[in-house]
Amino acid sequence: MSDAIFAPASIPNLREVVFERIKEAIVTGAIPAGSKLSEIELSRQFDVSRTPVREAIRQLVETGLVHLTTRRGAYVLLPTAKDTRDLYEIRTALEFISVDHLCANPPEEDMLRARGQFEEVSNEWDAIRFMEMDVEFHAMLSRHANNNYLDFMLERVGSILQICRHYAIGNIPKVSSSREHIAIIDAVMSRDAERAREMMRDHLNNTRDGLLEYISHHPEATAPKD
Repeated sequence: MSDAIFAPASIPNLREVVFERIKEAIVTGAIPAGSKLSEIELSRQFDVSRTPVREAIRQLVETGLVHLTTRRGAYVLLPTAKDTRDLYEIRTALEFISVDHLCANPPEEDMLRARGQFEEVSNEWDAIRFMEMDVEFHAMLSRHANNNYLDFMLERVGSILQICRHYAIGNIPKVSSSREHIAIIDAVMSRDAERAREMMRDHLNNTRDGLLEYISHHPEATAPKD
């Protein structure tokens, strides 16, 4: 891990600050999946005592991003093929809630803005830039769904899936994925909930299958990193 990832934490609620920064580093891939989290190293990088780091790690365990192993310590989750299938099953059900609500009252301005962005995508786009746009699109859907707990649930599932997606970031089919997003948008704008669900299912299934294919051909991606 690079020292540049972290800046010294000086805000009163150190545990929360440390938690958010470690979480961000995990989700963005700055701390790779399977990496061991060292309390000593992290406390040095944050310039804090080990106590807020230890508390932050415990909180990360509760999110599912980190797991504890007996006598070995805390490790960033290494999602397996089964984890990936299970997570996408849950995510699909949650995304259906989003599109059902949006079809009843489409947020036209945000949907049209997103459509214009996806229309501009080419295969030469930077993969990280495209993935960030994808994350923002799905977050926008959940924000407009008018369900107080949907954001929370999707953010938790999405954070774990982001770890998975960093395995295959270079293999994202940007143009075809953009067309899938546009199909979802068009269905929502037409208030066609059945088609919106169908397009969302196709999109998430394609994303899942691409990730599973990558994992099956890259066993090194799921090897622990001490």
